[in-house]
Amino acid sequence: MHINSQNILEKIGCQLDNNIFPLVKNGGIVMPNDSAVSLSTMGEEKENERKRKRRSKTRSRNGTTGRERASDQTSSIICTDFQTQYESELNAVLEAYPKTRVWRQPDGLLLLTESALLASNHLPATFFIMIPYAKTEVVKGWGFWTSAIGIEWIGPRHTNFPDGSICAFEPSDGTWSKGDPIIELIDLYSLWALRHIHLKIFGRWPGRQAVHFPYERILELRSDEYCGCKHSDKLYGECCQKNDLKRNRVSDAVNFTITFHNGFRNPPDIVTNIILYRTNPPKINDLVSL
Repeated sequence: MHINSQNILEKIGCQLDNNIFPLVKNGGIVMPNDSAVSLSTMGEEKENERKRKRRSKTRSRNGTTGRERASDQTSSIICTDFQTQYESELNAVLEAYPKTRVWRQPDGLLLLTESALLASNHLPATFFIMIPYAKTEVVKGWGFWTSAIGIEWIGPRHTNFPDGSICAFEPSDGTWSKGDPIIELIDLYSLWALRHIHLKIFGRWPGRQAVHFPYERILELRSDEYCGCKHSDKLYGECCQKNDLKRNRVSDAVNFTITFHNGFRNPPDIVTNIILYRTNPPKINDLVSL
């Protein structure tokens, strides 16, 4: 990685640790936010108002417990409000993320898009995103590193079980909900991918995160990363690590693997194939049933 890019990445990581969220520019280029103040000094109501007004400031609290799954009572009823809104946003999406391909299906949209992440980064992130129109179905995305020699799934940190889809924010925080703009979602995915670059280069996940299960925290968190417990603003080593290590780890491991598909997560072949071959995408109904 270019030295300047590494310096920018380090600065963004420091800002995230201080709850200052970066700017996302067109093409998914993430930049430090030199004009922002720490979100911890702002009231929640004020922050929510700021969030609604922005396009380029991303706010997220990564969580692996946001394992969004389709409802067992799936419905093919199309919400025309979602359909009208999201189709009307496509021109803006193409302007903000020019390397976007769109497939329209009767029951939703599929997007294949690319984020540069860093201005001099030669390993962009490619996202495949499913946006169903049905109210009962969740929006999902998958992330991959793409280069001339191949692709690599972005994970497993902060991806959902078992399908390896992106978990870029804690759903219960209301950071992004169905009906919010597509551009904001791709911005959040871009920040999520940038955090993965930080993890690769510096060995730690920057900023707040949500990892609610003790066994998962033991497996994935470093003592100098922020703890994943609810509302934690402390480092893991100063918060839950000691108590997690005192627990019955065999029992915790068994419960965790039973609950979360043996702890295994990986993108399905029908998703990987669209990244590899850029052929006709799968049907949304097939993706919903994963």
